[in-house]
Amino acid sequence: MCGIIAISGTDSSAYEAFFGLMNLQHRGQDGAGILTVDEKEPPGFHVHKGSGLIDNVFSERSFKNLKGRAAVGHTRYATVGGNNPNLLQPFLDFDEGLGLAHNGNIVNFYSLKDKWLSSAASRNRRVVSDSELILRLLADELKGEAPAAENFFKALESIMKTLVGAYSVVGLTKNGDIFGFRDPNGIRPLVFGTRDGEDGRPNFALASESVALRFLSYTNIEEIAPGEAVFISADGQCQRKVIHRESVSPCMFEWVYFARVESEFNSTSVYKSRFRLGLLLAEQLKQTNIEADIVVPVPETSRATAIALSESLNIPFRELLIKNRYVNRTFILDDQHSRQEAIRRKLFPIADEFEGQRCLVVDDSIVRGNTAQQLVRLIRQSGAKEIILVSACPPISHPCYYGIDFPSPKELVAYGRDAEAVAKELGADRVVYQSIEGLKKSLEEETLCTGCLTGSYPTSIEEGLDFEKQRLLDRKDRIKESSC
Repeated sequence: MCGIIAISGTDSSAYEAFFGLMNLQHRGQDGAGILTVDEKEPPGFHVHKGSGLIDNVFSERSFKNLKGRAAVGHTRYATVGGNNPNLLQPFLDFDEGLGLAHNGNIVNFYSLKDKWLSSAASRNRRVVSDSELILRLLADELKGEAPAAENFFKALESIMKTLVGAYSVVGLTKNGDIFGFRDPNGIRPLVFGTRDGEDGRPNFALASESVALRFLSYTNIEEIAPGEAVFISADGQCQRKVIHRESVSPCMFEWVYFARVESEFNSTSVYKSRFRLGLLLAEQLKQTNIEADIVVPVPETSRATAIALSESLNIPFRELLIKNRYVNRTFILDDQHSRQEAIRRKLFPIADEFEGQRCLVVDDSIVRGNTAQQLVRLIRQSGAKEIILVSACPPISHPCYYGIDFPSPKELVAYGRDAEAVAKELGADRVVYQSIEGLKKSLEEETLCTGCLTGSYPTSIEEGLDFEKQRLLDRKDRIKESSC
């Protein structure tokens, strides 16, 4: 799960890409990069990339070299490859005059990579990731032609029939054009915005979430449809086309956890969706004999759900788990040890307020159980009388192959366990999950990717085991490196 952005039509494109990425930092904290092109001196590519948080990667000096009216930016969340600096994006094929950034995972990457490397098209060029493979395939389909809209769309027809998985892509050409496209099932998000430029010409932008574009004062914001592509030429001509559509299956985890609460997907507010999750959970709890004295959110993403639950059940809402603002999102850290250590530093209870209380502790989801298990222990030590964990998301019991880092079912706490067994594993008195029907109603989406909940996926996952195997190998390598 990464953050991507593309900007066109302004001399401050690199700065805007930077500020857009700052609003997408929650989508990845392993590294970041910005690629620009100055069409006045073709190919005129300029790139700056580095590991770590965006603020640490870029300085004022960085932007002196990032010239041009078109820019592409990326913030990385590693699912394969760990902290390998060669995997930082955007990727650039200088000879072909193309650069791009990608969010998602290509399930059949390994077989496609082997096939491509053994073909004449490879010409000794490297492929280190599925993102770079997309770049190579696109360059090969264009066959050195100037990627005007028509031949760009034609090239994508072949590529979309080849790739299996989830992908949202933004990119630019040596001529100063930008482009974007989304997978045929719309699993990963991509939004498009326009605004009037200071010189009277329109500005265009593409990004993972609407919050990044609204921050940059883009007003006309809409979602790129599943299987749709957009091509914006350097002179401001915009063309869009649905290339190949198979379904409408956006990832439910975007609303539940990953997205900023200020964002919208398909005109559905993330905040309102999370609030409705709480209302429906309250209706579920009213049908049981559960009683509680306080409702406590696990910051930050569960707050709207907990407020709705509190108001509906008329149980006091209390912010009693205090987040250290200098510790980043623990879910997207690379290995189990790092996550557990970060959780310990991230949240701390106000012990006196828990003493003798029956607590409804509300979280956005329970995935591996790391956060929940440690919080239950801390709340118990604070003297709580009863701890009921409430999950805004149904049980996650199957792997994700589309860009969220739980490729192995064995690491999921709900795998092979019912709610009672999960509660015992986590040390809670009870665990209450949202229903799948409640999830769909809350998100106002009848068709979603719920593969991690049901085991039914919108694409073939025949080669998913290859991805799981590689990810687990990456983790072992990371542990070895950290112990040296």
